[in-house]
This record gives sequence, C-alpha cells and structure tokens, in this order.
Amino acid sequence: MTAGDLWTTADIARRLSISVERARRLCARDGFPRPIQSEPHFDRWRAHDIEAWLLEGGTDPSR
Repeated sequence: MTAGDLWTTADIARRLSISVERARRLCARDGFPRPIQSEPHFDRWRAHDIEAWLLEGGTDPSR
C-alpha cells in the first residue's frame, strides 16, 4: 500500500494489526480522519490521511 492509495476498513485493520471490527470502532471515533468516499456499508480513506493521523499520535487502537 502506498500513501496515494485509498484504504478500506480492512486495509486500516491490516495496517494497525487489529481486527476489522476493532478498526470499524476506531474509524467511528471523534478525531479519526473522515472518509473521502462513502457508500452504503463501504467507506474509503486516503492512506496519507491515516498515516498522518498516526504520526500525530492517533488514538491507541487497542482501546
């Protein structure tokens, strides 16, 4: 995956080494980047936005 990619919840889960369900809960939290594409049951985020969020001290996904 590159920074220009669009990531699904499954991609985010893989990047953070967490379950998809835990990634869904994380993506719903305040402060998490907003998806740039939303369809019923399917969102996509810019990989760059997620990586930037992590570098800025994004919330611990284990909580």
